[in-house]
Amino acid sequence: MRHLVTFVVGLLLSWGFLSSLQDPPSCRCRPWESCWPDSHQWTSLNASIDGNLVHVQPVGSVCHDPQYDAVACGDVLDLSRNSGWRASNPATLQDWIWETGSGDNESCLLLSSSERPQEIPCHQGRLPLYSAAVKSTAHVQGVVRFAKDHNLRLVIKNTGHDATGRSAAPDSLQIHTYFLKGIHYHDNFLAEGDATGSGPAVTLGAGVVHSEVYKHGIDHKYSVVGGECPTVGIVGGFLQGGGVSSWSGFTRGLAVDNVLEYQVVTANAELVIANEHQNQDLFWALRGGGGGTFGVVTQATVRAFPDDPTVVSTLVLSSTQADTSFWEKAISRLLSILRSCNQQNVHGQLIITRPSVDILNAGLTLHFSNMTNALHAETLLQPHIASLSEEQISTTLSSKFVANINSELRLDADIYPKGIGTLQTSMMISNELFGSSEGPSTVAQVFGKLPIGPYDLLFTSNLGGRIAANKGLDTAIHPAWRSSAHLVTYVRSVEPSIEAKKLALKEITNIYMPILYSMQPSFKVSYRNLGDPNEKNYQEVFWGEKVYKRLASIKAKLDPNGLFISKLGVGSEDWDTEGMCYQPQNRVSQPLRSLKYFLSVLKDTICY
Repeated sequence: MRHLVTFVVGLLLSWGFLSSLQDPPSCRCRPWESCWPDSHQWTSLNASIDGNLVHVQPVGSVCHDPQYDAVACGDVLDLSRNSGWRASNPATLQDWIWETGSGDNESCLLLSSSERPQEIPCHQGRLPLYSAAVKSTAHVQGVVRFAKDHNLRLVIKNTGHDATGRSAAPDSLQIHTYFLKGIHYHDNFLAEGDATGSGPAVTLGAGVVHSEVYKHGIDHKYSVVGGECPTVGIVGGFLQGGGVSSWSGFTRGLAVDNVLEYQVVTANAELVIANEHQNQDLFWALRGGGGGTFGVVTQATVRAFPDDPTVVSTLVLSSTQADTSFWEKAISRLLSILRSCNQQNVHGQLIITRPSVDILNAGLTLHFSNMTNALHAETLLQPHIASLSEEQISTTLSSKFVANINSELRLDADIYPKGIGTLQTSMMISNELFGSSEGPSTVAQVFGKLPIGPYDLLFTSNLGGRIAANKGLDTAIHPAWRSSAHLVTYVRSVEPSIEAKKLALKEITNIYMPILYSMQPSFKVSYRNLGDPNEKNYQEVFWGEKVYKRLASIKAKLDPNGLFISKLGVGSEDWDTEGMCYQPQNRVSQPLRSLKYFLSVLKDTICY
């Protein structure tokens, strides 16, 4: 026996052997396991957060047996189309696609009675089992501590707009930050540790949505770098993932370029302040490293800007013949106009839609910042209009003066088409390509290869300008953001069925992304907030090797046990798809853990 043990220990000391050992099974606790909190522990958690714990059930359960209720079902069918209602409800994401699991009978789709199999019961799908509607930092700390102590899968929902379903996971406990409201304007914000101040800024609670800060900005005469969707939480994944603004990104930079301070609950349930003066690694990681990864952000302070006037001009063309010539001629010309305007510090956005099966629309919206005369903008555009006319491309031009940016942004919640889901993906167009002689034509030809259905959408977001000028800022975004001209986003509609969902996910990865990347094969960069849900090379595509390596190091230091795991997020490569089970890719990094496990097995083997 002694010789056997000596031999085994000697063998274990070989690094090659250690690195080849398999790690022990390690999964988050599940409801059927003895480690799962009992009813008394859940009751205690509920009491500690002032009764704000919700036992989550699919909202569509009232439309299915055995809980069918005709009146309640009718109400839910109406409410479920409202993005504001979906943001505030713990049992809903913004899209049914990420509420459902992959199983054929694991759906709870909200359809009309003629389409809905009432007799088929609902299943939980990917929805969390419990949700904590936190209303204070103490609540957040308590829930984080509870999840840590009980080894639970923890997810964070702000408003549920995440395009990859990161706000939910099966058998999970959710922290719902939507009710962490509060907006405070500062004439000269003084960050903790700063002695001089950073100028005008606004502190936003984690649950503040874009429409709320825009309304506050109208009253207090300021604006921030924000998005176009009124019910997106500005402090959540939008800000932490980068934050693209079609209205002000070109003139003010990305949202992460303008964040001054975060308040965060970390994986050890500690409430900390992260800025340029303290917890600098965490501050850096939260400026582009992605939401739901480094902690629960409870508030953030961002720069405030004057609510400047602008002139908005829109060029619209329609076609019933969306053939090759339409893309090569009409869309190429609109992109050329956009490029020319960018060179004159005018930014814009191209949006392509299909309002009906027979009609394809393309609209180019241009923003003349700090301009007050709409006629002057149209005069500047006349040479382009004349050029379009010469090529027999018929367009409609309209311009308007906007006294302040906030008043032009949408303040009412979106109303979604009934039953339709969406999948989104994105890629960046480099300055090198877009600025080349064939750039607009190349982009247009690629656009023409993508199917555009009645609920589909293809649009660009202007990069460059201040985003490029901020290349000296040390943030956690992909370096290519600073050398790209535009972000392209493709939104694919999905019919309400599990089969359609599965097919669309495959098509995004295997058909549409290869089409988009064919535009410039050597430049494969995407926006994590709008990336392919099945992106295999996400570390390189979303962040780049150098940035990701630094992010991974910070993640390992701040959250060594992976309490905060989000799909295609930093550190997620060591977990399964839903972040439930630990499956490390780098076996060499775990030799001591493997050794401990192996010795425990060896002990049992020798004893018996």
